Amino acid sequence: MCKPIPVAVFLMCMLGMSGLGGSDFPVLKGPYLGQAPPGTTPAIFAPGVVSTEAHEFSCCFSPAGNEFYFARRDPEFRRPVILMTKLVDGAWTPPEVAPFSARHRCFEPRVTPRGDRLYFTSDRTLPGGGPPMNIWYVPRQKDGWGEPQNPGDPFNPMKTMYISATTDGTIYTMDISAGLGRESIVVIRPEEEGYGPAEKLPAPINTGKRNTYPFITPDGNCLLFCSEGVEGAAGSFLFVSFRGEDGTWEKPQPVDVGMEVGLPLLSPDGTYLFFTAGERGKSDIYWVDAAVIGKPLPEGNK
Repeated sequence: MCKPIPVAVFLMCMLGMSGLGGSDFPVLKGPYLGQAPPGTTPAIFAPGVVSTEAHEFSCCFSPAGNEFYFARRDPEFRRPVILMTKLVDGAWTPPEVAPFSARHRCFEPRVTPRGDRLYFTSDRTLPGGGPPMNIWYVPRQKDGWGEPQNPGDPFNPMKTMYISATTDGTIYTMDISAGLGRESIVVIRPEEEGYGPAEKLPAPINTGKRNTYPFITPDGNCLLFCSEGVEGAAGSFLFVSFRGEDGTWEKPQPVDVGMEVGLPLLSPDGTYLFFTAGERGKSDIYWVDAAVIGKPLPEGNK
């Protein structure tokens, strides 16, 4: 039986592989890791720092924009981990493996709009066993993140992937319980204790095939998601829908960024759209001006 790798050694190895440890790491100041803002043509985000020759996918900022989390699968470890960088004394720290990710496959990080939880997918074992990939979260504490917690039903066992939340705690996620190719977007509402059942969003949402990776704005009025086979939108993959005055969702409109994309989200200030794209197994994180969604964001998301 192999010995587990000490966390400190693991972290040093990860930093060494990326070539970003110590004096080699560039000084990055300002919002968005000091990167030059993109226009309406997508650009790779933070090349050489976040997006490298390894496989990077799924990311998020904290609500204040001073923490950035992303997933990387490095060939040496053959598994994805969540890395984090923080804005400290005006400069961003070298990306390092998040403590809750050091010993497990972890990806799809998402900090809630209130900043009180970070949700992610992990292969850590559920109490009593069960399927290998499930939703977990870590609660915010004064000195960082706490220990991983299992949110239980209706998220697990292996029922959902890719969490997005509104300010009031309502969660939008993809239901994977029906199997590959039959994913749907569901909403899960908070109750006095825990969460209620997963509710599949009605038409005009979920009318295509493989309805995946929903992102909801903090006010709950703008929904981004990926889908295939939507009527009248052949060849499109990314869609946006706005909530109408009557509370129902408007017909989803394709968002054309010139490439096939996945795992979309908007920056905390609603200014930029982030997504994953590129060669399978060797993708990068991109960003683009949110004007590409074709409609101003609702008040409260700028």
